Amino acid sequence: MHQFTSRVRYSEVGEQGFMSLSSIMKYMTDCSMFHSIAIDYDLDTLNEQDLGWYITEWQIRINKRPVLGQEIVIKTWPYKFRSMMGFRNFTIETTDGERLVEADSMWILMNLKKLKPTNVPQKMADDFTCETEVHRKWLSRKIPVCDELQAKIDGAEADYKFKVRQMHIDTNHHMNNSRYIEAATECLDDDLDISYIRASYQNVAYKDDVISVSSAPIDDGVQMALYNDETQFAVVEMLYSLDSVS
Repeated sequence: MHQFTSRVRYSEVGEQGFMSLSSIMKYMTDCSMFHSIAIDYDLDTLNEQDLGWYITEWQIRINKRPVLGQEIVIKTWPYKFRSMMGFRNFTIETTDGERLVEADSMWILMNLKKLKPTNVPQKMADDFTCETEVHRKWLSRKIPVCDELQAKIDGAEADYKFKVRQMHIDTNHHMNNSRYIEAATECLDDDLDISYIRASYQNVAYKDDVISVSSAPIDDGVQMALYNDETQFAVVEMLYSLDSVS
């Protein structure tokens, strides 16, 4: 397990003073990067081997939204490696151990030169050290797109479009995973009531790609798709309660 402590900053909250959804994701991805650095798999080491981790799926339970000024502890650990895939849990907790956020994620190790998945080296898997996974009910990793959203995708009926800018790009030279969530939440009047997020990433977006974002209501939530004429980049589902996943 790797962990670090922080305090919720003004730059990380929305207009109501609660941590934004994208900030929650950024804290967790930061923690995974700090974990890699701590066991000598920093960016330089991975780049020398033409390797990079791409996240393909998120599931995030928000039990209570962190608030401005609150001291928090962010934790992460892998619980399984299989072929080219790694599975990793995260928590964001108070300093006295209350779990504010819990997450499950799936990653793929990529050969950056060939842009193809590659098997996780046994030494890397051993160095990360697997631990027990969070025993929670999670929804299916595959998100069934509702009929209304599929019709909007097929008809290119976008809520809005945006062009991928340099500010969206991370060290893997494509749009960072948290930016898809930021784009999806633009379809909401307010994201404060969101309690569960699941996201499935099908393809990566690069600088200057133009992305359409469409949304449609579902029971107790909203589905969003990010796509263009050639590619579907991601499907995101946000639920207003944890009733269906308790």
